[in-house]
Amino acid sequence: MSHANSADGPLAPFEAVWAQVLTLSPAARAMFALACAERLVRAAGRADELRATLEAGWAVAGGGSADLAPLRSELDVREDLDDDDLAATYYALGAATGSAEDCRAAASRAMDVAFGLVPYGPDETTFHPLADDAASPPVQAELAWQQAAAAKLVADGPTDAVAVWLRQ
Repeated sequence: MSHANSADGPLAPFEAVWAQVLTLSPAARAMFALACAERLVRAAGRADELRATLEAGWAVAGGGSADLAPLRSELDVREDLDDDDLAATYYALGAATGSAEDCRAAASRAMDVAFGLVPYGPDETTFHPLADDAASPPVQAELAWQQAAAAKLVADGPTDAVAVWLRQ
């Protein structure tokens, strides 16, 4: 019998990505989180609104120095902070300052959006089994992107070229 949290359950591939991300340097984890956030921000149509905030995070991830605390404070007081793109940006800034927990939260917000795209019929009133939703195209596409991003960062490190690749 398989459980959701077991090594062979429906969440095993997601946990494998996270295990790989945890092996990354703080700068590489920051790039991973920032890329997750930036993809959500673009999809939500808020790239212009959050560009400067994300750029500050990318600058820190790339070795620059900037105080991200004021930017996080500005996001923290927003009424729409629970929107996935905004929350992922908030957490990505935390990842840029070295928080592995915030990196995971940013990546989780991206996965939450993917699970939110799983098609349900208008008459369906209960959730599908987790394994079914996890196997759906939107979730598998996000998983594939996160796997590729983590693998690229493991192989090449947090370089400018990798940052460009992540931001495509």
